[in-house]
Amino acid sequence: MKIRCVLIGLSVGIAACETIPATMDPTLFASQIAQVAEAPNPAAADAELSALLDQTDLTLEQRADALHLRSERRLEARFDLPGALADYDAFAALAPEDPRVASIERRKVFAASEIDSAQRRLAQLQNLSDWFDDKVLMGDMDAAAARYRSAGLTPKAEQFELLQTRGYICAVGTEAVHKFGDRPDYIADAFWCADQEPNQTADLNTDPSDS
Repeated sequence: MKIRCVLIGLSVGIAACETIPATMDPTLFASQIAQVAEAPNPAAADAELSALLDQTDLTLEQRADALHLRSERRLEARFDLPGALADYDAFAALAPEDPRVASIERRKVFAASEIDSAQRRLAQLQNLSDWFDDKVLMGDMDAAAARYRSAGLTPKAEQFELLQTRGYICAVGTEAVHKFGDRPDYIADAFWCADQEPNQTADLNTDPSDS
């Protein structure tokens, strides 16, 4: 009987240990945050921070730091500003005593103003390049990529880098990104990824004659 009790106690203890996740090493976390903070590509930084925030082993402090950095990078790059607003709110909820909270309301007002301006522009006729930038600002990369692909026009260098980073443009494929005129140096051999379907009705408020 005693042996059975001991075995039961051990099995319960082991199960309890298995359900308690380990926390992320502080040095590793600090290294990843530093790398993302210096990343020049906002799409790459956003993807790395999103992957980091998907981890279940972050402490509350680490999660708050990652949320704050993602919101700052998004605001700085005009990249998914609705997501930046959500990140600011999540950060403040996790770390209400953090001194960085004091500046959040001002940044949220600025982000909301940028969103409002983009929505007004999107409701009017725009050239494709400007429309793309506003869709990126709104966090709608799928529509932004689909419209460039269906129009058959070549994205600008910064737009090309965003599309490539987010997996819309690949090194191999059957549909070339650049189709008309002289090929820009930054394009080289680039193709729309096979698993990205072009959307012929991405938006009606664009003028495909101007990239």
